[in-house]
Amino acid sequence: MTSPVIRGVNHIGITVPDIEAAKVFLMEAFGGQLIYQSFGPLDPPRQGPEFERAVGASPGTVVRAQAMVKIGTGADIELFEMHGPEQTQPVRASDFGITHFALYTDDIEASVARFEKAGGTPFTAPRAIPYATERGAGNRVCYGRTPWGTTMEFITTPDRMAYHDQTDLRRWQDED
Repeated sequence: MTSPVIRGVNHIGITVPDIEAAKVFLMEAFGGQLIYQSFGPLDPPRQGPEFERAVGASPGTVVRAQAMVKIGTGADIELFEMHGPEQTQPVRASDFGITHFALYTDDIEASVARFEKAGGTPFTAPRAIPYATERGAGNRVCYGRTPWGTTMEFITTPDRMAYHDQTDLRRWQDED
């Protein structure tokens, strides 16, 4: 028996309150492209005990739409418009679980400005990366919140990072 080979992160799923508004935001803020929409608000919703069990949703959850959006060359973003009786606010950095997604950019200032113009809220201006393993003169980061509350990060690392001295492994944007 051979071990399975994991090839990489395929997509990140995000639940949003309005899929049409979320698609527009991803396109305007990040240059996203709609790959496909599996079903939409005019189609029968996905719901019921079998669906709830299959995805771990709370009882009474209704999925009104699903779409896959491409952003650059990384993992895709899968949007779900779900509504349910036990929905909570998006997680914060201090909560358990996946707390944000990050987008690599070559121009962090322009990317953050585009994000803000599209309706996103940056937490700070782009700043130096604080971790010794990722520091470099031009290496910068900026976190923000999408209109529906998901935290995201912009990162740029044009300068060599110190972690290169610790391992031969490289993050995808650092590969030759």
